[in-house]
Amino acid sequence: MSSYSKSLFTSETLLSNTRSFISPISLSFASAMQYASTGTSEELAFLSAYYLEIIHFIQVNYSSKIANRDYENIPTDYTQFTNLTKTLDEIRSKTANSSILLLLQIAEDTIMGAFNSLALHGDNLLLQIDKADLQTTIDDIITNKNVTTTQSTASSSNITLTQSFKLAAVFNYYIRIYGAPLQGQGFDPVKVAFLIYTLQENGIDPYS
Repeated sequence: MSSYSKSLFTSETLLSNTRSFISPISLSFASAMQYASTGTSEELAFLSAYYLEIIHFIQVNYSSKIANRDYENIPTDYTQFTNLTKTLDEIRSKTANSSILLLLQIAEDTIMGAFNSLALHGDNLLLQIDKADLQTTIDDIITNKNVTTTQSTASSSNITLTQSFKLAAVFNYYIRIYGAPLQGQGFDPVKVAFLIYTLQENGIDPYS
């Protein structure tokens, strides 16, 4: 049985057997339609290619990263974050259409949620390190409990030369969180950059 669909953005109606975001079936989405205002196609004219590209940029670089739990690839540039929110405010000032305003609010909530997810993910990694350090300390205490050295001997017949080096803190953290990189592959630059950002945000020198 056919039914009429009504656009969220314009006052146009059409006969349809399918559901879509732009033209949802009014009976199925009756409760949602009360939040949507209708208007003419001229109301959408202000949505320039630049504004549409901003929305697309937010989806690709923020919302998709949250959905895929790809936290290390969420942009950490706070200047970019503030510029995006300013642009969304600029778009918001050009329309009174409640449907468009709702979508703009969703876009703004997305980038704010992405930044919050970024911080929480970084905190979680540091907590994993703290937990591992605590477990190592407990294991050392248990292993050395009731152990007494009764005799020690030293041999001076051989001389051994050793060379040691110390990795920067960021690489030590990397190995403890992600494991040592496979031979020939090296450290993942995206994960290294994320760890540098996380350590600096928590007042830890990543290069010490």
